[in-house]
Amino acid sequence: MANVYTSLANATIYTDKVRVSTDTTAVTYQVYESFPTDTGNRFSAEAKIPANSSVDVLVGYRNTMTVTGNNFTATEIGTVSSGSRLQS
Repeated sequence: MANVYTSLANATIYTDKVRVSTDTTAVTYQVYESFPTDTGNRFSAEAKIPANSSVDVLVGYRNTMTVTGNNFTATEIGTVSSGSRLQS
């Protein structure tokens, strides 16, 4: 069963993607690449997801993710094996 979050702060993700769905407010997110090597933030600034939308974010197996904002859900999607193959 997939992990579903309503708050997400520096959480380790165990699949290749996370679907972030927002309600009436926009959110921002950041991915920290920590597997297989610690390379730091993926984006130079937090990425935005508008209100009332859903976005699939390529996080990567065992990297961490933070979502800042209210009224959202984040659901791990994809598979562990496909996520581990995405790392380069």
